[in-house]
Order: sequence, then C-alpha cells, then structure tokens
Amino acid sequence: MEHDETPQTSDTDGAGHRGIFDGFSGFVTPTVEDWKTVLRSGLVVVDTNVLLNLYRYNQDARASLLAALQNLGSCLWVPHQVMSEFWSGREGAIDDPRKQLEDSEIALKKGLQSSLEGLRRWANRVSLDRSQVMQLETKLTTACDEVLAKMVGVVDIGEQEMAKDTSKDKVVASLATLLDGKIGAALEAKILAEAVAEGKRRVHEKIPPGYMDKSKTTRGDDSEAGDYLVWLQLILEAKKRGTDVLLVTGDIKEDWWRTRNKIPLGPRNELAEELLREAGVRLYMLRPEGLLSYARDFLEVEVTEDSLQNVEMVDAQSTRDSVFRDLVDLMEVDPSGAALGAWREVEGAVERAFPDYVKGGPRFSPFRRVRHLGNYSGVSSDVVRAIRELQEIRNNLVHASGFEFTEEGIRTFLERAKGIVDALALAGAPGFQAVRFEQAVLEAIRGMGFDAAIPTGGGREFDIAVREGENSDSYVYVQVKYLSDGEFSARRLREQVGLLASASADVASVIVVTNADLSNRAREFNSTIDSSSGIDGRRLEIVQWNGSEDDPLLMRALGRAMRKAGPSESE
Repeated sequence: MEHDETPQTSDTDGAGHRGIFDGFSGFVTPTVEDWKTVLRSGLVVVDTNVLLNLYRYNQDARASLLAALQNLGSCLWVPHQVMSEFWSGREGAIDDPRKQLEDSEIALKKGLQSSLEGLRRWANRVSLDRSQVMQLETKLTTACDEVLAKMVGVVDIGEQEMAKDTSKDKVVASLATLLDGKIGAALEAKILAEAVAEGKRRVHEKIPPGYMDKSKTTRGDDSEAGDYLVWLQLILEAKKRGTDVLLVTGDIKEDWWRTRNKIPLGPRNELAEELLREAGVRLYMLRPEGLLSYARDFLEVEVTEDSLQNVEMVDAQSTRDSVFRDLVDLMEVDPSGAALGAWREVEGAVERAFPDYVKGGPRFSPFRRVRHLGNYSGVSSDVVRAIRELQEIRNNLVHASGFEFTEEGIRTFLERAKGIVDALALAGAPGFQAVRFEQAVLEAIRGMGFDAAIPTGGGREFDIAVREGENSDSYVYVQVKYLSDGEFSARRLREQVGLLASASADVASVIVVTNADLSNRAREFNSTIDSSSGIDGRRLEIVQWNGSEDDPLLMRALGRAMRKAGPSESE
C-alpha cells in the first residue's frame, strides 16, 4: 500500500498557532515511511485475539505470523492483561477447530439426509428401478464420506488434544521463546482497582475503548474493563519508551476503530489524541493480515496470498463468534436489543456476500439484496429463505405493537442469525469472491464480442485467453487479480512483470484486470506503455474494472493489446 506524503500533526503553542490536524491526529493517513519506522523502531503491541488465533490458523499462516512477530525484535511487546486473557481463553481456542469440525459434520449429514430424501421422492415420481436408486444413493453417501474424511485429515484432533498439555503445545513453545522478556508487569493492586473502576466508567459513559463490551457486565467478573486495562498498560509502556505505537488486533469494534460501512480505517481519534496527550507519541493500528502484508514488504518475511486469506478469514470468524457471545449476554437484560443487534449482523453479512462489481447497481439497494442474493453469490435458497423469515420477525419486532419474544424465541433467533452470518461469510470470503470476479470478467469480455476462454495450450499461467481474430492463432492473455483490500501496488506490479517475463514464448500481450484502485506507480506504468519497448518485447497493461460501467476501459485495453502499437491512452 502506498500513500502520498501527508502533513503530520503539529505542536501547539497556543490557540493562534493550531494546524488542521491538531486535535485530529487519528485522521492522519500513515505514509509508507511511517509504517517502516513504527515496525522497525516503534512499540508493536499485539492483542489477545492475535495470540489465540494462532491455534486457528493453518500451518503456513501460523508460521508466517510467528516469523513476522519474531522479526519485530525488541519492538514487540505484550501487555500483562493480554497474557491473562490468553491463558483464560487458550483451552477454548484449542477446542475451536474440533468443535467447528463437529458442527460441520452434523450439517453435512443433515444435508445428505435431505438430499437422499429428495432423490427418493424424484425416483418414486419417475418409477426409477430400485437398483439404480441404490447406486445413486451410494454415490451421494460415498461423496459425503470422502469429504468428511478429508476434513478430519485437515483438523488434527490428536495434536489438539496434546496441545492441552502445555509441555506439548507447539504454540506455547513458540510464544515462550518469542515473548521472553517482552511481557509487561501486572498493575499494582491499588492501581488495578482504580483502572477497573475507570474501565467500568468508560463502558457506562461510552468512552473508548471498551464500551462495546457493555454486555459483559452481566458476567460479574469485571471483564468489561479488560479492553481499558490493555489500553492503560499500552499507554504506560509508550511513556517509558517514547516511541510511536502500533496496535495489532483482530477486533474491529467501533470503540477501537474509526470505521466506514464497518470497514476499519484507522484508530478512533479519541484514542489517538489520548495517546498523544499522555505519552506524546502517535497511534497506528493494523489487523493481523495488515501486519503480514507490511511484514512481507518491510521485514523480509515470506507470506503467501493463501496465508493472508487464511488469517483474514479466521480473524473474521473469531470476530463473529465474539459478537454473538456478547449478544447472548445482552439477551439477559435486553432481548429486543439483542435481536436487533443480530439482525444488523445479518444485514452486514448480506452486504459483504454481495459481489463488489454489482453493489453499485440500482437494482441492488439494501432493501432488495436479499431477494437477489442467491442469484449472484452462490448462496443456497435455504439461507435466503431463512434471511427473509428473520427479516419478517425483525419487522414485527420494530413495527407491530405488543410483539414480544419468549426466552426460547430470542435464543432461537440468535442461533439462526449466527448460522446465516456464518454461511454468508463463506460466500463473501476473498477466495470465493475472486472466483466470481474472474467469471464476471470472462462474461464481460465475451459480452463485448470477443472470443474468450480459459487457456488450455500456451499461456496457461494466465486466467483468460482472448483470440485476436476469428481465424487467428494469436491471443491476448488476461490475468484477473481480485484484491479484498488495499490497492494494486508497486509490489503487485513487479509480480506481474516477473510473471510476464517468465511466461511461455507465445505470450506477447497481457492485460491485468483488477477490482482495486491502481497505485501511482501502476498508473505511471500504464502511461508509458509502448509495444516496441515493453518487457522483452511484450506488452502489459493494468485495468481497473468493477462492473459494466468500466467495460469501455477494458474494451480499449483489449483493442490496444491486439494492435500492439502506440502508448496506452491515459484513463
């Protein structure tokens, strides 16, 4: 990710010398140099969820994150409160993969039974021979068994059971070495009591951080003050070191992040200003996948796209689980509030599951997305039907006088909402979005009248082959890059240049189609394209495409690639 230089906050000598960022440091966009500096010489603090999710990541993602933390050296630091929460939540985190496997096994077997019943109903209507019916039933059952066996192979239950013994826990062993001498001391008893009281006050008065943990007040264990304890310990350590702070957290709640459409943009301005006031340093925040991305660029850590996606998906699942646990707590004191909160989570999941390249269309307003969801996101009709049923209950709750939930009814509503959100999360995952985006690009190119297909001969390292003419044996190749966040950066441009340079001999022109904004470097590259002086005589152009409104850009790029002459037109 690259940014232009941004003015920094200025010191104030009085009311007459204030600048536009004074009092608003949380809105300052970090530069590339800012990220480099804080990663190499700042104070990098990791939250509890970062450590616990090491049990949930796949092996490669876990190794990448541990390597990134290792390369931070003395910059890495963990508040005492984080370690306290880590040990409290560790066994639950170890059990998560097994529990998810068991839940998925139940769901698959339930789906298998439904499929078998559907097959039998059809067989009866067409009077299919019993032996043929049994053959089809066997195929369905065998396929399900093979899938379950593969799932069991991915989740090593034996290793998880061993991990409960700290002497055999690989994550604990890694953290013991990694965090040696990097964990803060516990607060003294008097200071701790004052801090807990302050944390509770902030929750009550909605002062960040921690007020989103209001539902935890029903637990009676002071856990609602946990976020403030982390924050206070961070401030105290920042005062000692006098360096800027990077907080890495998988939490995306609004009492930590400044958000837009539930997308975290940066720290809450109140937090940035509090840290600046108390310790005289700036606050930066990243999610774990963001740390991995910057570690790849600045800390020489090898990170694959698959690892980034795994970290992003696991963190998102952990966040969803946490949100619904809080809603269950809230249910005890405010059933209607818990139901409406669950419905908001469903609405957000519908939004995220919708392909980016159709979100802007007038047909897909928030009120109509549920109706069209199954057509565009590969969501089953059962899920769409469940959403509409919950939507009707929600409407009754809001508009029908006298409508009340029973205790069993609210619990069922929350359980169904959680199931819907989890199901939609898969449809909204980057890997699935990438597949749909590639299909949309292929259909768009065909809709323009070009002969386009998945390469089968030369150029198989690319996603789409576009024939230059009806009887031509020459092709323009298209690489589709769906990015779930960030921009098409200089690093990604270098990767594509390297791919083209090593491509098979018949690849002369390549167009990279991406949904992401183009970095300044990518735009500069496009503006200087010349087929006569390209990459070893080969042509490469980057096109941003997000739906039919961008079809002219893609069509002109294809035309230029086929002519193979002249510089790219400025877009």
